[in-house]
Amino acid sequence: MTAQIGEILIFKGKQMRMATEPLMQYLQNKKEIKFISHSTACWRGYCGQWEIIDNKLYLTELTGYSPDNKEVDLNYLFPDKKQVFADWFSGEIRIPQGEILEYVHLGYASLYEKDLFLVFENGILLREYEVDNTQK
Repeated sequence: MTAQIGEILIFKGKQMRMATEPLMQYLQNKKEIKFISHSTACWRGYCGQWEIIDNKLYLTELTGYSPDNKEVDLNYLFPDKKQVFADWFSGEIRIPQGEILEYVHLGYASLYEKDLFLVFENGILLREYEVDNTQK
């Protein structure tokens, strides 16, 4: 698998790239919803923009391709919504930071100087912590 482009997260006023796909937990239970890939750097077939507002994770934008090869947006999943609270997401979001230490041509496996982890339960940010990968 090719290295994948990360989705965007706006956190504390900064735009970052995630090495996690929070929408996957939602889509696991929605077998009728499909996307097709237009790039080997985005096998999932969509790219989202997310924002943490008042310690809650929201999906604010989506661009993807439906099985009939049409470009779709947030309305494809959530009609008439401007943003969607991601109450389905529990787990960690990893945000690589700093210079790349080791490039791996596979998913999100490349190693960066640091990783910021955000821990969520039902879309609510519980805590954050950082790992310094230069010490490994």
